[in-house]
Amino acid sequence: MTKSLPMLSKQSISIPLSKSKLTKGLIGSLLFVLASGWLLVYQPAISNPVFNNPLLKYGAAVLGILFFGFGMIYFSRKLADKKPGLIIDDEGLFDNSSAAAVGRIPWMNITRVVTTQVMNQQFLVIVVNNPEHYINEQHNAIKKKGMIYNFKHFGSPIAISAAGLKCNLRELLELLDAGLVAHRMALV
Repeated sequence: MTKSLPMLSKQSISIPLSKSKLTKGLIGSLLFVLASGWLLVYQPAISNPVFNNPLLKYGAAVLGILFFGFGMIYFSRKLADKKPGLIIDDEGLFDNSSAAAVGRIPWMNITRVVTTQVMNQQFLVIVVNNPEHYINEQHNAIKKKGMIYNFKHFGSPIAISAAGLKCNLRELLELLDAGLVAHRMALV
C-alpha cells in the first residue's frame, strides 16, 4: 500500500484484506481443530495429575474444536469476501476488517485514534464521541459483549487490527491521523 492521504478531497483509499494473512489464520485454526480432535479421541496420558483429568482433557478438546472451528468459518468467509477491509475517504472510514467490524464511522464521530496491545496483538482504538450508538447498533450478542469489553478497557467499542489487512499498524495509524486532521482542517 503506497497511497498517501494528504487532503482527502474526494479521494478514497481502499485497503484490501490480506489473503495471505487470512490463509495463515485458516491453516492455524485447522491445525488446532485437528489437535483438539486428536485430544478428544485419544485422551493421551500426561504425567501431571491435574492435566491428566479426563474431564479437563475432554473440556479443553471440545472448547478447542468450537473456538477454532468458528475461526475456520470466519477465515473462510473473509477469504471469500471481495470487499476491501477498510476504506478511508472524505466522509470517514468504512470498517470491514474483522468479525466485529462496525461499518461506516464518520470523521465527525472520531475524537482520536490510539494504539493499544493485547497479548502481543496491536490494535488501533477508534475513540468516538458516541460509543453507545455503536454498541446499541450491534445486534449480535457476542459482538456486542466484545464492544462493551473494548469500551470498558480501552475507552471505545471500536478496535481495528491490521492482522487481516494488507498494511501494517503504523501505516494505518498515519492514514487515519491524516484523515482526521484533514477533516478538522475542512471544518475551519
